[in-house]
Amino acid sequence: MNLHFSEHDMQRVKQDWMAWWAGTLEHPFFGVEAIDNALTGTPFYYNEITPMESEELSVDQILDGIEQFGMGIHWFGGAYPKFWTNYGPGVMAAFLGSELHIHPDTVWFDPLGVEELEQIQPRFDPQNQWWQRVQKLTTLATRRWQGTAMVGLTDLGGNLDILASLRSSEKLLLDLNDSPDEVLRITAEITRLWMQYYDQLYTLTDGATHGSCGWSPMWAPGKFYMLQSDFSYMISPRMFKRFVMPDLTACCDFLDFAFYHMDGVGQLNHLDQLLSIPNLRGIQWIPGAGQPEPEEWLDVLKKIREAGKLCQVYVTRAGMEKIISALGWQGFYFHINEDVMLTASQARELYKEYG
Repeated sequence: MNLHFSEHDMQRVKQDWMAWWAGTLEHPFFGVEAIDNALTGTPFYYNEITPMESEELSVDQILDGIEQFGMGIHWFGGAYPKFWTNYGPGVMAAFLGSELHIHPDTVWFDPLGVEELEQIQPRFDPQNQWWQRVQKLTTLATRRWQGTAMVGLTDLGGNLDILASLRSSEKLLLDLNDSPDEVLRITAEITRLWMQYYDQLYTLTDGATHGSCGWSPMWAPGKFYMLQSDFSYMISPRMFKRFVMPDLTACCDFLDFAFYHMDGVGQLNHLDQLLSIPNLRGIQWIPGAGQPEPEEWLDVLKKIREAGKLCQVYVTRAGMEKIISALGWQGFYFHINEDVMLTASQARELYKEYG
């Protein structure tokens, strides 16, 4: 690809990320995706919902379009060229039999339609059409770019999120009280299968050679994943401990670099439990729609850092500066998101300010 990003740039980015994970990075760590100076506004992001369901587009056409878009982007700091196979959060539900519906900016899953929870028996199906599609696009992207651009793993989802898609959120909320042992049986099986799917995708992306990434802006030199449990917004800390913590702990032990996507103020009730997981490396804090920006939650960010965990946030330049002024820069990865994308010259000026 004819990118504004060289093999030397990729090695620099990887060295910085490795130092950040190790706690030895000697400068503030932030990433910017900027556009050519001749362009204005916010262009279409190349990692929106993958149009794989369209009969009008071949895999090569999808990848060609991604390359064309990438030629107008400049990457600074911890940012790097990346594509991930996006069929929406928790696509593992489709691998397990849920019907997946795709629109340009969203997806949804049909519940399996079973009457009793006991009828849900998660099994690995190598011929599942969605699993086949994810593998195909992941494989061809990896072969085409061979490390010049990273290929991220698809968003498999969290255990209760996947089960909620298979069962429906309303029914699952009742199941937690009515059939807790069955919920635990199914989530344990989902977690086992989650690891199987992850390992196969990690192999397809040549993760042992290139490291790994996903939908988030992060990268790690081993098995990385942004864990999540959006369903936990609706349950108590007691239920979180019983139904979510076993899965998260097992996944953190399985991964080399485990992070948690804490999305929304309703998950703050679970922060203490999350921070207690030994092999959880850090927290991505997203306050949620309608809430103050991350820099307005200094008490939350301070708690994360004082627990010895790393932290990733999406912020503006002003937001980053406020956090650094109050808490310092160590242990933070700031991904710069402005209302309008910076130009390459603006991004260079920002980096000059930080040496």
